[in-house]
Amino acid sequence: MSGNYDPVVLVGVVRSLLRPKSFLLDTFFPNVITATTEEVAIDVEKGNRRLAPFCSPLVEGKLVEGMGYTTNLFKPAYIKDKRAPDLLKPVRRAIGEQIGTGELTPAQREEANLAIEMADQIDMIVRRMEWMAASALRTGTVTITGDGFPTTVVNFQRDPALTIALTGAARWSTDGKTLNNGIDPGDSIEDNVVLVMQKSGAAVEDIVFTPTAWRLFRKGDGVKEAIQSPNNTDVSIALGGGVAQGGMFKGTWGNYRLWLFNDWYTDPVDGQLKPFLPDGTVLLGSAAIEGRRMHGLIKDPKFNYQPMEFAPKSWLVEDPAQRVLMMQSAPIVVPFRPDASASMMVI
Repeated sequence: MSGNYDPVVLVGVVRSLLRPKSFLLDTFFPNVITATTEEVAIDVEKGNRRLAPFCSPLVEGKLVEGMGYTTNLFKPAYIKDKRAPDLLKPVRRAIGEQIGTGELTPAQREEANLAIEMADQIDMIVRRMEWMAASALRTGTVTITGDGFPTTVVNFQRDPALTIALTGAARWSTDGKTLNNGIDPGDSIEDNVVLVMQKSGAAVEDIVFTPTAWRLFRKGDGVKEAIQSPNNTDVSIALGGGVAQGGMFKGTWGNYRLWLFNDWYTDPVDGQLKPFLPDGTVLLGSAAIEGRRMHGLIKDPKFNYQPMEFAPKSWLVEDPAQRVLMMQSAPIVVPFRPDASASMMVI
């Protein structure tokens, strides 16, 4: 960067940074779209399972109404991460620098510190988008609230029947450890896989479990029988222990890929560590959801109001001397076909 921190230079640095890995985003919202407007629009074709009408070849044909479409508008939230890096960092030993060697000059330390701060800013924005993805997949909505921003619920119009909270005897477990009498989690999942297909025409490909739901799923008679069958080549499930942050692949069950999901975020409101998905959640998903990470324009003349994923800029306050770094973004995740997913709360 050579001490020149104009937006063009900073954007070049942003593009070179390694992007954080985010399981829900990468799996269900893999593509990025930038928009030149404050709002992003999606045209949704309205289809149903109609039958062609019968009629005699001797009478006039019946007029059939063509399939229409609706246009949904979504206004992305706006993020402005503004921070003032420690002014004395450039004159102190940098992290990883050998003690007493003075390998880096103060200017080089400042550049390194600036890159670290920018990487953290991007990490926070992507983590916020992962939070949006979790909410969209679990509830079909995203609730946006913030300083100076009225609380807004973005509703993707997923069919309410696809947000499933099992109750009473239908719950997998009451204590989170043992299955309720007569419950086979595999049957419960298959019922709702059929529901997804009925509502959207999409075939579920990925099933995402939180820890308790995964442990209960493994105990189901149908799953155990499928694993133990010597002639069954459609099942490969890792029954042993193992935990990873994000999504951990646990094998296949028929046509489904199985994932164990563990990830958390620090809530900016109360400072508490919280899971992206409440324990007991099971997500049913498909690539047919056509999830997109969408970014509205950056409301800043420094960037000519362009659409960008991340818009970094920096400036100096002269007295007392202080460098200020700000990262702007206008993100929202959008499932183009929201009915191609469902969520289950099983405990």
